[in-house]
Parts: sequence; structure tokens; C-alpha cells
Amino acid sequence: ISGWVLDPDRKKMSKSKGNAVTPIETLDRFGADAVRYWSASFRLGSDATHDESIFKIGGKLVTKIYNAGKFVLAQTADEGPIVNELDRAFIAELKELVVVATQAFERFEFSIALQETEKFFWGAFTDNYIELIKRRSRSEDDPQGRASAVATLRLGLNVVLRLFAPIVPTITDEVWSWVFAEETGDSSIHLTSWPTVAELAAIPAPEVTGSFSAACDAISAIRKSKSESGMSLNRELLTLDLETDEAGEHDLRLVRKDVAAAGGADDISFVSGTPTSDWRYTAHVKPLED
Repeated sequence: ISGWVLDPDRKKMSKSKGNAVTPIETLDRFGADAVRYWSASFRLGSDATHDESIFKIGGKLVTKIYNAGKFVLAQTADEGPIVNELDRAFIAELKELVVVATQAFERFEFSIALQETEKFFWGAFTDNYIELIKRRSRSEDDPQGRASAVATLRLGLNVVLRLFAPIVPTITDEVWSWVFAEETGDSSIHLTSWPTVAELAAIPAPEVTGSFSAACDAISAIRKSKSESGMSLNRELLTLDLETDEAGEHDLRLVRKDVAAAGGADDISFVSGTPTSDWRYTAHVKPLED
């Protein structure tokens, strides 16, 4: 079931070779959650290298969960349903993650569950969704959109924390204790139920299946264009043109407002073009003069 623990030179650790280490120093340096992250990163039966870079990645994940939790729970709005297209599209992606991670855990493939949850957390949640709805989550002019964004943020955090809990139990329990313990009546995340698709079923599917991936691709193209032009990513834009084909425009039409806001523009103009193998959208930006 379990492979060998290897030293940094990929040699089996053993007392006779004098290359064995106790976990105490590693725990003191990186923390228990980072060590659990390391141990869960390897498939059952495979050898595990005592590689400091993996402990460091685990430490970065712990910090990111803490910071994401602080941001999400700092957003406030009147209670309301999840009605926005981007929010529903994000929840659709979250449903898929719950299925994949649950199936992996049921097969005792902890490394796959971790890999998929981590990919979603960094890629879909923190790097894209949070950035895409930051303005709407604080909007004074769109109370319904703000309520939808904040409800989605909190639901996303709640589910992701539970998916991460078996791997990084300390930080997830800490963030859970800030709000969710009181809201759910479960004092610890380790006493609450595992997330299921059924608890997300009441949220309707997005009208356009590819709207979330389109929004992520579009905001990536905008960031790329700004970076290549030497602009700050927060720079406000006078105009924002996206070059794409008909399918690209179709998938983006219902999330266009969020993408424009995240890019620093009032709106998006579409220009006919052919996507490349690397980029579905090509952004052309003109900064707003100071």
C-alpha cells in the first residue's frame, strides 16, 4: 500500500544508511498541514521523496486558504439568491469538482482528490472567480448582483474548505470557525457533513455552458495585453476590444459585464478574428488617461 520514503537524492531512507530523518524538524519548520499536504501528494504505493519544495508548496496553500477566507468573509450583502450567469457557471464547475474529489476519496486516491481540489482552488476560485466579481461584490448600484456574488463566494469557500479538510485540517478548521461554525451549528469542520452535489442542486445551471471558461480565457487575455503594454493590471481602460470568433462571442455574452469590470473597462467591443491554439481571445486595450 505504501511506498518508501526517499531522501533528496532519491535513495531509500534507512537507519543503516544514516539518511533517515524524524518528522519533528520538518513539522517545526513547515507546520503540520504542510507535512500532511506532502504525504497526500503521492499516490498509494508510490515512493515519497522528502522534498522541501513540496512542503513549501503546502505552506503556500495554507497561506492562500487563510487569505481567501479573509477576503470572502469580509464581503457583505443583503441575503439573496444566486442569479448571475457567472455565479451559476462557477457553481456548475464546483459541482463537477465535488463529484471528482468524492470519487477519488472513495477509491482512496487521496493525491488525485488533492490535485483536483487544488487546481480548482487556485485556478477557478482565487485567480479568476474572485477577481472577476470583486467589483460586483462591492457594488452599491446592483444590490441583486452583489447579493448573488457574495452568496456564491461564501458557498464556494464553504465547499472548498470541506474538500480540503482531510488534507490540511488545521487551517480549514480555523477558517471554518470564523463564520461557518455558528451558521451551521457544527463547531468544527471535522464534525460537519461532506459536500454533495445534492446541496448545490437548487442553484440553476448557467444559460451558456461555456460561460465560466470563456470569462477565464477573456480575463487572461486582458491581463496579457496589459502586461505586454507595460500597464498595471489595475489600470482603468478607455476602450477594450476582444478579438474572437462567433463562438467566443456567444460564450461571453452573458458574463461580458463582469469581464469588462474586472478588466477595468465599462464595456467590451468584439472584433472578428480566429482563435489561436494558445489563446481563444486576443485583447486590444487603450488606457484611460490620468
